[in-house]
Amino acid sequence: MNHCYFLPRRIFLERSTSRGVFRYVGMNGWYETKRGELYFHPKAYDVVDKEQFQDLNSLGYPIPSRTMVNRGMILVNTCEDPFGDLYPKGVWGEFRKRVSSEISRNVVALASFKGETRFFACTGVFIDYDDEYPKILTSASLIRDRNDPNKIVEDLRIDVLLPSKKCRVIGTLKHYSLHYNVAVVNVDNHRALCPMNLEKRPVNLHDSLVNNSTVVAIGRIFQSGTLMAASGKLTLGSSSLDCKVLCYSTCKISKVGIGGPLVDVDGNFIGMNFHGMCYNCEKIGTPYMDYEDLCRILECLKTKKTTEFSFGDTVRRDEEPINEWPVPDPYWFDPSDVEEDDMNDKQEVVADGCP
Repeated sequence: MNHCYFLPRRIFLERSTSRGVFRYVGMNGWYETKRGELYFHPKAYDVVDKEQFQDLNSLGYPIPSRTMVNRGMILVNTCEDPFGDLYPKGVWGEFRKRVSSEISRNVVALASFKGETRFFACTGVFIDYDDEYPKILTSASLIRDRNDPNKIVEDLRIDVLLPSKKCRVIGTLKHYSLHYNVAVVNVDNHRALCPMNLEKRPVNLHDSLVNNSTVVAIGRIFQSGTLMAASGKLTLGSSSLDCKVLCYSTCKISKVGIGGPLVDVDGNFIGMNFHGMCYNCEKIGTPYMDYEDLCRILECLKTKKTTEFSFGDTVRRDEEPINEWPVPDPYWFDPSDVEEDDMNDKQEVVADGCP
């Protein structure tokens, strides 16, 4: 019998005692007898060599079945999906050379680990935070418990990929706000050469909207260290996220861009990017938190005043429900379904205004 090396022993014995001769037909799980009868054996079909996908397991991604592999399905929503232009090409040419160089030395990639399995990976940026070493501003998705969004996962190890040294160092969680999805990570004995200055005011939101000014979202992949940028405009959008202090841009980022900075063409810090959980409606935009709100949150965290954050009409108290910050989970996707999915999304947009 052909290809019997990947079949479970039980199924092989059943076929051997049946006195029938089986022939493996293609890669679709069907077997044909000498008399022309077809049999489907899904248990044999879905057996995979887990050692072949050991890297996926260590990265925290689901291992595919043989069915998924043979159908040509691909893994999407990973922390390695690139976006925009890779440094130093494309949109990087819109920066002055000094500005793009400073950004490349300032933006880092972070990953959290539970034992030897990666929990989450995203982008961060060095900021002027206090009189000690500059800290890394990033998203609290790095540490948030997926089963209970009101808690963090204890005993996580945080690794930081430093762009200048091309090496990984251990980071320490300094402060965090699960409500506003903000985290501050410390790296000992490392001095950032050009941390982002949150007090330097870029062009304000109103002027940027009127002048249609270009803004740029930055991200870095933890595995490879690849630095990326996507340009866009500030917009008056909305998203499924329930945080009320978010602004929006048309910069298209992937999951890896979570926690990354949004800057203007002069390199001034505008805000921190999040994932909007929407893929087919450009009017919604990519959400980010403005630098002024971030400064207020960081000040509260630094002074330990975590009981109440006040932003105009928005007040957060400990007893109030926490804002939800969903992140798309990685899954195996059949590319042949994309046209049907796109059509369904378009119909939902027309019917409801937002998918």
